[in-house]
Amino acid sequence: MLHPHEGHGPEMAVPENDGSLAYRLEDYMLSGSFLMQLNEFVMKHMNKFEDVVGGEHPHEWHDLFLEYEQMLNHRVEAFLKAEGVSAEQAVAACERAKAAGNKDYKFFEYLAAAVEYERFYSVMLEFKSGKRNVQQWWKCFNREY
Repeated sequence: MLHPHEGHGPEMAVPENDGSLAYRLEDYMLSGSFLMQLNEFVMKHMNKFEDVVGGEHPHEWHDLFLEYEQMLNHRVEAFLKAEGVSAEQAVAACERAKAAGNKDYKFFEYLAAAVEYERFYSVMLEFKSGKRNVQQWWKCFNREY
């Protein structure tokens, strides 16, 4: 199945519910309100980013990272508290799941971008280039059960 962030269509592979922290985080991140909030942030700021290989990054980009970090922290605070884990631990669990062959974990990458500036910068460049796209966020819910 295709991933809507890549702009190829409404279908996406859904991780199998194995009861893991990775699955629970992915499921939690897949919400309409989050995707709308993410889209609003991205549309407002993505054109401010440039690919500056080896160059200096403007302070504004780091300020936007801090704004994004705060937005994500607010969004997942209750989830992390209920799970008794940090954002870094939750992201690591998803990365282990992906490394183990489950390539369907994708939404956790937005939390990962709130943990590390370089990931945030890369994600913003991917949105700007069109590699990622959540403008039609509702298509993420076309799941077959």
